[in-house]
Amino acid sequence: MFVIARAGAQPMPAEPQQALDLARAKVLHTTRNLPRYTCQETIEREYFQPSKIYPQNKEVCPGAQRVDLIRAATDRIRLEVAISEGREINAWPGASQFDSRSADELITSGPISTGAFGTLLMGVFDNAGARVTFAGEKTVEGRRVFRYRFSVPLSASHYQVKMSGGMWWNTPYSGEFEIAVNSADLERLTEDTATLSVDSGMCRAETAIDYHYEKVGDGGFLIPQQARLRTSRPDGSSTLSVTTFSACHQYTAESTLRFDDGDAPTEQGAKAAAKAGAAFAGGLEIGLKLATPIDTDAAAAGDIVWATIARAVVSPKSKEVVAPAGIKVRGRIVTARHYLSDQRGFDLALEFDRYEMNGVTAPFASLLLAGEARIAGASVSLRPLQWGGSMTFHTKAARLVVPAGWETQWMTLTPPKSK
Repeated sequence: MFVIARAGAQPMPAEPQQALDLARAKVLHTTRNLPRYTCQETIEREYFQPSKIYPQNKEVCPGAQRVDLIRAATDRIRLEVAISEGREINAWPGASQFDSRSADELITSGPISTGAFGTLLMGVFDNAGARVTFAGEKTVEGRRVFRYRFSVPLSASHYQVKMSGGMWWNTPYSGEFEIAVNSADLERLTEDTATLSVDSGMCRAETAIDYHYEKVGDGGFLIPQQARLRTSRPDGSSTLSVTTFSACHQYTAESTLRFDDGDAPTEQGAKAAAKAGAAFAGGLEIGLKLATPIDTDAAAAGDIVWATIARAVVSPKSKEVVAPAGIKVRGRIVTARHYLSDQRGFDLALEFDRYEMNGVTAPFASLLLAGEARIAGASVSLRPLQWGGSMTFHTKAARLVVPAGWETQWMTLTPPKSK
C-alpha cells in the first residue's frame, strides 16, 4: 500500500487510498520502462518583459510581485528525449545515436526544464521521502477525479535549478496531482519550486503536465501530452514554455542509447572521401545556397537544413578544384527566435556539419563571414559563431520566409574530432 503522509496526519480514506495505489502501480510500470522508448518534444517559448522598470530588493526574490508585462520574444525548439541512468538526455531530431548530453548543453539560452518526460514522476511516486495527502474530489466532464497534494523536502529532492553562474542546486518542491477514479489513471500533475534563492537568477519555476496513456511498441505507457513551465525573475520578467510530446517509439535492446549528431563516417568512408578529393582544408571561402526555404512560422532549433556549394571550390595554393559546385551540405538550425518589442525581427543561427561527395558523407565545419545583406522585406546582419553563424533579419513583418537559393559566404574550419 502506498501511504505517504506527514506525521500526525489523518489516515487517507479507503477509496482515495485504493485509487492512489492503483495509479502508482501504473506509473511505476512506465517509469521503470522509460529507458525503452523515446519521444520528440517541441518547445514553444514566450518571453515577457516589464513595461517599466520596477524597484528591486536585492536581498529578496520578488517572485510574487505583480508587474505589467509585454510579450517581447518567442522561439521554438525540437529535441529528442530519452531516459538514461535515471535522468533525461536529449539530442537533435534525426541524430542517429544518443550520448549523455542534457538539454541545457544543446540549448544554451532561455529556460530549459527536465523531468516532464518521466523523472518528475519518479520523484513523486517512487520516492520514500515524498509526502502525499488526499486533497478532495471534483467532477470533470461528468467524471470523478481525486486530488492529492505532495511535497518533496530538500533531503529527498533530485529537482535541480541551474544558477546564473552555471552551477546546479537542489531545491525542495511541492504540488498536486489528479487521478481519474474509474480508471486510476494519472491525468495531471503540477509542481512549484516555491521561492528560489536570488543566486539562481530566478524567483520561481512552476510546471503543469497533462498525461495520457499511449501504445508505444509492445506496451501502453503514461506519456505527457503537454507540459507548461512558467518562470519569473528578480527584474519582474517571466517566461512561458509549452512542450508537446509526439512521435514516441520503442527501441530494442540492441539499439545504442547514444545520440551524438550522427552519421559520422567510418574510417573507410573518411579515407574514400579524402581519396576522392573531398577533404576540405581550413581557410577556404565557400558560397552556400539554401536548397529549401526556411519559414519562420514553422522553423525550430533542431531542424535540419540543406544547402549546396554555389561555385567550384579551388585550392588557393594548387589552383586545383577541391569540390565542384552543387555538392550538398547538411546543416541544422540552432536558434530560431522572433523579437516582438523594440528590436523587431528574427534571429536564425545555423551550423553545417556534413557534406556529400562521390557517394561519401564526411565532416564539414565552417564559420559564417560577417557582413550585411538583404532579402525581400528585411535587411540582414551576418555574424560568425564558434561553429556556424547567426543571421539577424531586421523587419517588422510577423513572418519571414528565407528563400531557397539565398547565398551566404562561409569560411571552412578543420572539423572537430569525433567523440
